[in-house]
Amino acid sequence: MFLFLITEILLWRDFTWSFLFNFIIVFFPFWYLIIMYLIRKDRTFNLHPLNYWFAFIIILDLGIILNIFSLKYFSDPAVTPLFIVVTITLMMNFYIGFLSSLVFSFYFSFLFGFPLKTFITLFVIGIISAYLSKNLYSRVRMVIPFLGATISQIIIYLIYNNFDFEAIPQVFISNLIQMLFLLGVLPYLEYITRVYSDIGLLELGNLNHPLLRKLSLNASGTYYHSLIIANLVESASEAINANPILLRVGAYFHDIGKSLRPLFFTENQKGFNPHDRINPKLSALILNLHVIKGKELARKYKLPILIEDLIVQHHGTRIKRYFFHKSIELKENLSPDLFKYPGPIPQFKEAAILMIADNIEAMTRSMQKINKKNIEEKIDNLIQDLYFEGQLDDCGLTLKEINKIKNAMVNTILNMNHSRISYPEIPKELLKEVSKNEN
Repeated sequence: MFLFLITEILLWRDFTWSFLFNFIIVFFPFWYLIIMYLIRKDRTFNLHPLNYWFAFIIILDLGIILNIFSLKYFSDPAVTPLFIVVTITLMMNFYIGFLSSLVFSFYFSFLFGFPLKTFITLFVIGIISAYLSKNLYSRVRMVIPFLGATISQIIIYLIYNNFDFEAIPQVFISNLIQMLFLLGVLPYLEYITRVYSDIGLLELGNLNHPLLRKLSLNASGTYYHSLIIANLVESASEAINANPILLRVGAYFHDIGKSLRPLFFTENQKGFNPHDRINPKLSALILNLHVIKGKELARKYKLPILIEDLIVQHHGTRIKRYFFHKSIELKENLSPDLFKYPGPIPQFKEAAILMIADNIEAMTRSMQKINKKNIEEKIDNLIQDLYFEGQLDDCGLTLKEINKIKNAMVNTILNMNHSRISYPEIPKELLKEVSKNEN
């Protein structure tokens, strides 16, 4: 209804009353019975429906208002789904971009009295824009969907209008304005909604980010651990067509909570372990804090909502076995629940990959001899433990994907720990002689 009022105020044409009738009788049922049902089938969208719905609606509203101005100051051919479809595809995925194209096409076909050719034209342009927007990792490459949408729109317009070239400049200018508007507004949409495109994630993954600088200064061992994890998860995600950029950047930030109390974590200790002087229950609570504080830092710095998920889910609800066994040795008779991480368990594939990589990196660091057989045994045992603990129940990984993840991680670990040849020592006398000859 808000969009109808904007349309009526900006256009003030007789046909907008017929649009109101179509909007109420047809568009509302179409929206609630079809679009909302189809959107709910998207797994990522359902992780944070509030954030994603807000992002979806605000982009849809901005795009429609932008096109109403194009309609008012240019003409009907200047209407294009470029801004809406490309922005939603970048920030979410191709499936949601496809649905946004469907909504946009219905909206403006109703506005024009529901001519079929308007719907077909806008829908085809939207699908082309969404397809060309997949896997875009730089702002420079956004020219690809712009050119694709513009060329296809011009061709369709010429076919429908007997090769009348009059409106071609309007089509080009309208698409150019929308693309420039997209480039300018995308970072702000990401920051407000916390739904980030791969382009935004890559910019966020700059190691000069304040949180990562703080981590490198306060907890250098954790920082190095995070860099290793980033390599592991990236190769594993590529093996199953998950999002490698989300996982790499998420790996950088997954342990930012450790920067507040770094000495309570093994990788930052230098001969002194403060846990030796405190109760195991308190130790377990302190370890929980790195997840809780990490979540707070993610919200404070407006990190992507999915990276916040990676922070809280990469330990799931696993028991801190070392401190639980220590409690048993002290005969404290405490519930195992007191030694669990706060969770929740991984809710999507990327979170499960990060959980596996985090545990494997810690295991391989303590291994004296690293070879393929030993690593495969470690990963098999870990995955078996995670499975029986129920940590992988909600992530959506299949057994085939888990096997691919294992193979990718094994290869990455072996590549990172390859052996070097031992260089023979050169006698000092010979080195001095060579140095004299050079002089």
